[in-house]
Amino acid sequence: MPPFTLPVELSRRTLLKTGLIGATFVAAGSVALALQKPRSPAVASQLRVFTDGEAGVLDAMAARLCPPQGRGAPGAAALGLVAYIDGMLSYADDEVRKGFKLALLMFDNALTGALFGERARPFSQLSPEDQDRVLAGWKNSSVAFRRTVYRGLSFVILSTYWAMPETWQRIGYAGPPSVQGLRAAYADNIVDLDDLRPSSGTREI
Repeated sequence: MPPFTLPVELSRRTLLKTGLIGATFVAAGSVALALQKPRSPAVASQLRVFTDGEAGVLDAMAARLCPPQGRGAPGAAALGLVAYIDGMLSYADDEVRKGFKLALLMFDNALTGALFGERARPFSQLSPEDQDRVLAGWKNSSVAFRRTVYRGLSFVILSTYWAMPETWQRIGYAGPPSVQGLRAAYADNIVDLDDLRPSSGTREI
């Protein structure tokens, strides 16, 4: 599994340096998260990095950002996207994991939503229609901190989803070429290294 690279927006240090509103979210979220639990997904028992609650937030976001789109594009749940991202994070360093988990919990938290008159329940407990409204609100927010969190989380979800082979048919991508395919495509440009070596009767310079 390749190293997991987190978008700079989700660095824990970046989240904590985004100004007073960001610090308020962090402080408020740490208290209120103990009072309202996110929904837990069915994959919780398979996870190595996420808690049940964190996985529930990611699962809810992925379901709205990557719904089933017909042939060649199954939904995030059908592909086990939460478990896949969890597996990638297990290879990441501690700073990466903390930043991602912090962003998930602040996004889900009902208190951070209530600060903007947005909602009084965790994101993962809302109806699909209300979740779409909340996602749009964070995406287009006038508050830079909210836009930063949305960009980082949505980038990880969407880039992981469309990188999975099961979605390639939907976008017309045939997948990476095989070695045999590359040799056939560039046959005229391939040079045999033996032809470049001097023959035994040729003096090397």
